[in-house]
Amino acid sequence: MEDSTTKEKVLKKIRASLLSKSPNPFPQLEIETSVFAESTEDPVVEFGNQLTAAGGKFFLVENELEFASGLVDLGMQHLWKNIVCIEEGLSNLLYECELPHSCLVEDIAEMNVAISGCECAIIRSGTIVLSSRQQTRTVPAYAPVHIVLVKASQLVPDMKTMFAHFKKQGKMPSAISLVTGPSKTADIGGVTVTGAHGPKQLYVFLIDDRNHE
Repeated sequence: MEDSTTKEKVLKKIRASLLSKSPNPFPQLEIETSVFAESTEDPVVEFGNQLTAAGGKFFLVENELEFASGLVDLGMQHLWKNIVCIEEGLSNLLYECELPHSCLVEDIAEMNVAISGCECAIIRSGTIVLSSRQQTRTVPAYAPVHIVLVKASQLVPDMKTMFAHFKKQGKMPSAISLVTGPSKTADIGGVTVTGAHGPKQLYVFLIDDRNHE
């Protein structure tokens, strides 16, 4: 029967194109090998250097107790208020070290500081990878100050390994955010503005748990 609408004709052509496979014009092209030279530097050191180069502040700590102590020191130094941490495990740690904060999603709009964990962290670019499994989509976007806890076991070399990390977990999270340093843009008049669409300050505490396994 003749197709009655233009839409049906277009869909028929699309189906036909999907069914017919074209031969690879570049069969000798190697697409699995990384285009980047393999680094010999310690992963933790390289990640810290890349994060710092992107404008973030990096702290290497031995354990969660030292992380909590560092948070208290920063809070007293900057007189932070309206701190929000909605991750249960991390929030419990903050309660144990008596750091005043809220764990309510309703308080996100009023927060000045957000504290969160992460899915993983990319060594090559010093990027923090967040997902909706850790916090709502609005946490990294609203807070002027974002503090992230990372473990050395969460470091991955590159984006390809990051996607493999999610693939192992099965179902993809509903949202993934990549944070490389504080938010900034130079789209208007070529003038760099920080905190344009996210935090003005990014603090990353990394626990080196490689010897704890």
